[in-house]
Amino acid sequence: MDSLFEYRSCPNCGRDDFTVTFDSNMGEADLQKGIKTVYMLWEDTHGRYVKCKNCHLIYVNPIEKASKINGDYSKMGNTDAPIIRGSRLRAAKSQLGLIKKYKSGTTLLDIGCGEGFFLFNASKAGYTTKGIEISQDAAEYAGREFGLDVEAKPFEELQFPDNYFDVVTLWQVLEHVPYPLIVLKEVHRILKPEGLLATSTPDIESILAKILRRKWWNLRRLHINQFTAKTLTDMLKRAGFKNVFSTKYKEHISISMLVIPLLKHLKMYERAESRFYPSSTSGKIMNKLTLVYSSRLDNCTVIGFK
Repeated sequence: MDSLFEYRSCPNCGRDDFTVTFDSNMGEADLQKGIKTVYMLWEDTHGRYVKCKNCHLIYVNPIEKASKINGDYSKMGNTDAPIIRGSRLRAAKSQLGLIKKYKSGTTLLDIGCGEGFFLFNASKAGYTTKGIEISQDAAEYAGREFGLDVEAKPFEELQFPDNYFDVVTLWQVLEHVPYPLIVLKEVHRILKPEGLLATSTPDIESILAKILRRKWWNLRRLHINQFTAKTLTDMLKRAGFKNVFSTKYKEHISISMLVIPLLKHLKMYERAESRFYPSSTSGKIMNKLTLVYSSRLDNCTVIGFK
């Protein structure tokens, strides 16, 4: 099984001195499953989480090889898109409001743009937008449904010019990335002077994480870095960003998005699946009923400037 893994030093400070936070509970069969979706999961498998003794970042070590991670995400489907669409579009409006509060401009790059919900709102607001999404299905959805310009490649394979974008966003991306500091340094290079970076990730010190502890839904195989507002801020500063600070936006989640993961966990979803179809009467109602809450309840959101 060792051939499936690669070891890494702390992806923030580079040190190799850590304590084990949670041991891995994955078997070889878990590694062969691929990735079906990043949404509506109740997943209790995860790698070995360790905590850096120097900068206190929590990260998985060892990780699956980066080439396998990219390959799995590339093949990932987007069957959940019709269910999450309404909630994600509403949340994207709040995220866009956050961007506009701190930075005007014309060019915006969204890395890991998924199905394009945020990018669609940005394009409607007048930004010249570009998206990057490794999932082929999600990138095709963004182009088909919203007419967006999305590149279906890993960010590290693209070479944008220096000082090119006014705004770069990374919504729920860095927790999936094997070497996030390298990504942030490249973002810093392609931003214009005074350009803005906005990023958000799950927060392992959030209220919900502290309450749920090992049952917290963001302790999952797909999340190989676990940030706090402090460690995410530290990483942005190491990448060269200035005026870095923590902020928030309004998150939205529908009843469907709450109930489906629970039913999947209880192995009851297949019997009730038809009730959640977006075209069904009950599905339409559950997708419209939305809980609105501060992103700080479960996530850390950090902004920085070049």
